[in-house]
Amino acid sequence: MRRTATEDVEFAGKRMRAGDKVVVWYLSGNRDADAIDRPDEFIVDRPRPREHLSFGFGIHRCLGNRLAELQLRILWEGILARDLRIEVLAKPIYAHSNFLRGISRLPVRLTS
Repeated sequence: MRRTATEDVEFAGKRMRAGDKVVVWYLSGNRDADAIDRPDEFIVDRPRPREHLSFGFGIHRCLGNRLAELQLRILWEGILARDLRIEVLAKPIYAHSNFLRGISRLPVRLTS
């Protein structure tokens, strides 16, 4: 997701010179307080839930996004039908990436 500026330019108050490396910081995309109300809070019933960048946007939208949503729906329906409790046993270990904020490890205990 890195590009090289081909000419001098000023964008959003930042000056870039030809040859400068420019990185798109995807992690910040869903944290824009001008576009998303209370962006750092986990709000399950958030209005307009699909207006986030987790699956891309426009022509770059992820083709597997509906499959992922279906898989999550099946997972949650299964958890709720069995009245399972999820207990987090330790802090998450995050993947090191400037592309996504993924969890690489999160120990949990499932009980009914």
